[in-house]
Amino acid sequence: MVVERRRSPRAPVESGSWLTGPSTWPVQLVDLSLRGLSFTSPYGLEVGRIASLRTTLGPEAFNGQVRVRWSRPVKASAAVVPRFEVGAVFLSLEESSRSALQAFLKLSPSE
Repeated sequence: MVVERRRSPRAPVESGSWLTGPSTWPVQLVDLSLRGLSFTSPYGLEVGRIASLRTTLGPEAFNGQVRVRWSRPVKASAAVVPRFEVGAVFLSLEESSRSALQAFLKLSPSE
């Protein structure tokens, strides 16, 4: 049995996303909340690394600065390009991005 340690609900994401820090590459968001997110990346990231994330949440653009909390390789067959799972927390969000995230998660602005 896995104990849930998250403090806020998570939602799956199905749009293309980009991570910058310092170069830019595509990532696949797995889920996100008001506090953070997880994603898969073609590159492992060191814990503590700060990067910028760009994506679209529904019809709205989203930009946020994140700090990596954990990173681990995804187990896959030898024929598959290596991938990593990464968990990160938001450091700062512009008001428009916070609103887009709240709307995507269907939260009221006061939460």
